[in-house]
Amino acid sequence: MPVADHSRFLACLAASSAGLFAAPASDLDARWKSEVLPLVQTYCHDCHGDGMKEGELAIDRFDTIAEMQGNREVWKRIRDHIRHRLMPPPDEDQPDDAERAKILSWIDAAVFPVDPAKPDPGRVTLRRLNRIEYQNTLRDLLGVKVEVLHLIPPDDSGYGFDNIGDVLTLSPSHLERYLEASRIVLDEAVKPGEMPRPETTVPGRDLRGDGHRSEEGHYLFTGGVAETVFRPSRPGRYRITATACGTMGADTAPLMELHVEGGKRHEWSVAAPMDRPQEYSHELEFTGKEPLRIGLAFTNDFWDENFPDASRRDRNLMVNSVTITGPLDGPPPPKPESHRRILVDRQAGESDRDYALRVLQGFARKAFRRPVRPGEVERYLEFVDLAKSEGHEHGIRLALEAMLVSPSFLYREEPQDRPGKAEEIERIDEHSLANRLSYFLWSTMPDSRLMDLADRGELRRSLHGEIDRMLADPRSGEFVSNFTGQWLRLRDVASSTPARREFPRFDPRLREAMRQETEMLFSHIVEQDLPMSTLLDAGFTFLNERLARHYGIPGVDGREFRKVEVADSRRHGILGHGSFHLLTSYPVRTSPVLRGKYVLENLLDTEPPPPPPNVPQLEPPSRHGDQLSLREQMEKHRENPDCSSCHALMDPIGFGLENFDASGAWRDHENGKPINAAGELADGRKFQGVEELRKVLVNDHRSDFHRSVASKLLTYALGRGLDWYDKPAIDRIVAETEAAKGSSRALIRAVIDSVPFQFRRGDS
Repeated sequence: MPVADHSRFLACLAASSAGLFAAPASDLDARWKSEVLPLVQTYCHDCHGDGMKEGELAIDRFDTIAEMQGNREVWKRIRDHIRHRLMPPPDEDQPDDAERAKILSWIDAAVFPVDPAKPDPGRVTLRRLNRIEYQNTLRDLLGVKVEVLHLIPPDDSGYGFDNIGDVLTLSPSHLERYLEASRIVLDEAVKPGEMPRPETTVPGRDLRGDGHRSEEGHYLFTGGVAETVFRPSRPGRYRITATACGTMGADTAPLMELHVEGGKRHEWSVAAPMDRPQEYSHELEFTGKEPLRIGLAFTNDFWDENFPDASRRDRNLMVNSVTITGPLDGPPPPKPESHRRILVDRQAGESDRDYALRVLQGFARKAFRRPVRPGEVERYLEFVDLAKSEGHEHGIRLALEAMLVSPSFLYREEPQDRPGKAEEIERIDEHSLANRLSYFLWSTMPDSRLMDLADRGELRRSLHGEIDRMLADPRSGEFVSNFTGQWLRLRDVASSTPARREFPRFDPRLREAMRQETEMLFSHIVEQDLPMSTLLDAGFTFLNERLARHYGIPGVDGREFRKVEVADSRRHGILGHGSFHLLTSYPVRTSPVLRGKYVLENLLDTEPPPPPPNVPQLEPPSRHGDQLSLREQMEKHRENPDCSSCHALMDPIGFGLENFDASGAWRDHENGKPINAAGELADGRKFQGVEELRKVLVNDHRSDFHRSVASKLLTYALGRGLDWYDKPAIDRIVAETEAAKGSSRALIRAVIDSVPFQFRRGDS
């Protein structure tokens, strides 16, 4: 159920996280001295104690638990190295599982203590809308779809995502671009004053007839006509405007006749030179609605190679464009729906000021995504007064422009009941919850239903139903593309290109199909509420003919994607997807390291340490059989003690995937040698090839996978990196997901129900 009662929720959380409750400091200190320190001295001090500090780490410099807590980043790395069996190195004595568990348990209790009765939801830095959220919010707020993404500077990323509050800065360049974007979108959405008459413009290059067409226009150099067909919307008066220029012949400018259905209706002398075209207009009455041929004819051609002035020997006409405006009579066209949504009808007897205030209050509530505060909107009336001379609607439009560059629009505000108390923990209000929910699942502002539920204080009670509604809405496609684009790095597929020489049949269409395959699989998993682990072992995928042919899967025809049952188990799940292989390869060869690192970081919530400095890149495998294979080079590389522990974690995973080349195609040989796809994980589990590796991940590391997805989802949903105090929340999300048999919807609901999503710590 959604979080409805604070105390009941905390009680449940305490029960689920009781093992994490911090023991008394005296007990922890005693355990350190009697149980843990002897193990650390045995297994760690040879390199990190007694005067040794390899990697600039000396564990024995920490004399007290308080000093350890003051260096949590260091102890987080220590914990991760022990947990992932990176330390001690493979050639040193190893603690058994019980000893390793004892060290980890003590570190959790002493250095990272959490009190489940007082969970810490963390604090999210005030967040600016990122580029995608900004464009989507403008679209839904104003009701027009105008592309302004190219105007906004790219966003920085943190913790793998571009919606992290700490890195979403606001520069003067941002403000200039936001102001420009707001003007462009408001020009499309709001039409002050009388609506302009309908207008149809045909570029000269699209006119039919005699002469020569180019990007500049339609060039008539020996006489002739340039024509288009126009269908009047109704009988009435219309204005035909030709933008034209020409060259003088003798002392006479080119003549341009206006023809309708072949008959002359008007004539102009086009004195405008070629580098400065001018407009030539004439109004006509059209009596019907049938299509009409509108032509512009050049009628006084001249050529004399002996004329004294060389610049006047050839008379020509250039028609740059034709614009037909009308009908000019009768009532003006109605305002667009986007205009009527914002500038609502006036009430009887309403003054200009009262009307402007009512319009701006309605707009501000939507734009700021919360109820407006007393006196907040009145200050925008100053902008209305600034443009009073242009008309009242122009003044309101200027005020709207100011709202679209205000912090309340550009930032996602989450007001506090008791501001200024940094340690105060409080549940976010329902409007903040609506915003978190909407930007998480839609990457845009809350819709009217979410806002209405928040206004009535009923959103939390309706939360799970709203989650299902939102995931069924087409706008949830933004969640799929933005989350998977960064978690699974699908955004990077576009820049991943195998070398043309080695892979001559690879092309951009195939690359895009690979990205789409993985995105569609994730979307299907969420849409059908399948187990999240289906991403690893799905016996189906989404293919078109081009991608199926690359995979060697028959029976798929045409460009359209469709769901395909895959008999070849080597292609099951993301490990069989071309997108994964592209992202984890170099242009000329595969990379077991990159593939192993991808699986660890993105699928198993395990971040390997960075490589030591000055480690050279491996050379690509030789085409000749007398040279070392890539695997042999990697195994030789692992003989270096500085590299062995990290590569022991990554390489075996990558070796199990070596049958896939850098383009994602299957292969059995590499440069004439059979591929050895055997591997052994750091915990001793052995496997042969991608199928057995997948079984190990699904059967033995399912919880690690759920934890990885939960961590990534919560990071993306909150817009902040996770910290040690988030562990109870992640534990609970994983537990609820596994209680629901891995349900993808249960996982998303658990993220939204979590303490970090529902609560916040105060600002100092």
